[in-house]
Amino acid sequence: MTKIIARGAVGGLLLLAATACSSAPGTPSPASSSAPIDSAPNVPQVTSPLDVGKYEQDPCAVLSKAQATEVFQALRNRTSSGNFAPRCTWYDSKDNSISISFLPGQGGLSTSYKNGAGAGGYFEAAPDVSGYPAVYSAVLDDRKSGGCQIGVGVKNDEIFTFSAILDKASPSYGDPCSLVTRAAEAAVATIKAGA
Repeated sequence: MTKIIARGAVGGLLLLAATACSSAPGTPSPASSSAPIDSAPNVPQVTSPLDVGKYEQDPCAVLSKAQATEVFQALRNRTSSGNFAPRCTWYDSKDNSISISFLPGQGGLSTSYKNGAGAGGYFEAAPDVSGYPAVYSAVLDDRKSGGCQIGVGVKNDEIFTFSAILDKASPSYGDPCSLVTRAAEAAVATIKAGA
């Protein structure tokens, strides 16, 4: 039951991030270039945009089976519908999960910085992921109970998010943000290689 509630919270963040840049409620904004979209001085810019088009519709391709096993001991994955693009979730033998989703044309890190933590959530700059700016943020702060989400800027108007939903038996339960960071690093390596 806890994992179901937490998954709803992760989905809520994706919806929150996406609708913040919509031109009308529930209507996604059109995709735009990687030109800076926000003049706010604290929003880091993506200086070397990544071509993530093929991963937006096939997010499971960002981690090879070997990478998913190395990072998370994943045994299987599943693609499901996301708010703006498909989401891929990898599961270990205990049904702990990590998920990735891309948010094309939704304002990128600017949206994350504008939305901030909100009530009960969290927002903090994360260390760059393989040279790409990142933030830890979600609408629910579940980092002490096996949850964490990282958003990585791959273009100025697009991020991908990696989230973890772990139970106490998971070796990463006490530090889920390290797990999503490692997963994001592996994803960036795959995207850069074009695999």
